[in-house]
Amino acid sequence: MLSIPMIITKDVQRRVKLDYFFVKGKLEIDSNYFIQKIKDSVTSNNNMNYRTNIKGKMTPYNFFVQDKKFIELVTPLIDYVDEIQEFQNYHLANAWGYELEHREKTIFHDHFNSLWSGAIYLNNCNQPLKFPQINEEVLPEKGSFVIFSGFLNHGCEKNNDTSKFGMSFNFDMNFISWYILIHPNIIIYKEPRK
Repeated sequence: MLSIPMIITKDVQRRVKLDYFFVKGKLEIDSNYFIQKIKDSVTSNNNMNYRTNIKGKMTPYNFFVQDKKFIELVTPLIDYVDEIQEFQNYHLANAWGYELEHREKTIFHDHFNSLWSGAIYLNNCNQPLKFPQINEEVLPEKGSFVIFSGFLNHGCEKNNDTSKFGMSFNFDMNFISWYILIHPNIIIYKEPRK
């Protein structure tokens, strides 16, 4: 194994405060359509049941990305984020559905790689989505939503109510935008020769 000499001239390890956003509200929603799609997916062979931070039934991560009704539903959320934030060149990276039955939970986690994330609830349930870093929570009701900075830690304790149905999603920066931010002096795209 090669050993390369290294001299460290400074080593700073501190926490920094980050600006974040957290918005909750309510949407008109056709819950029956989305609940049926989730039920069909989680009972099929193509599911993510009990294999993610959601310790319950879950669709594949990209399940709703091309769904026209889902796109219609999140469009006002995108418009609102565009008004309050100065994000550029991002896209819907994933959108999935889930059912958390009695005693099931979501492990606390974040979506640090995402610019912003969200959840939309399809029915009423007494299992709140908690955000411990900012002392906030969202109680699921039909059509309630939350959108937030992806790095915020969130999760749910065990469900002591009936099944909770919801959909979550992430918006990520387009790769080329991210690359330019990290490497602003490197050209990664040139016009093709004519």
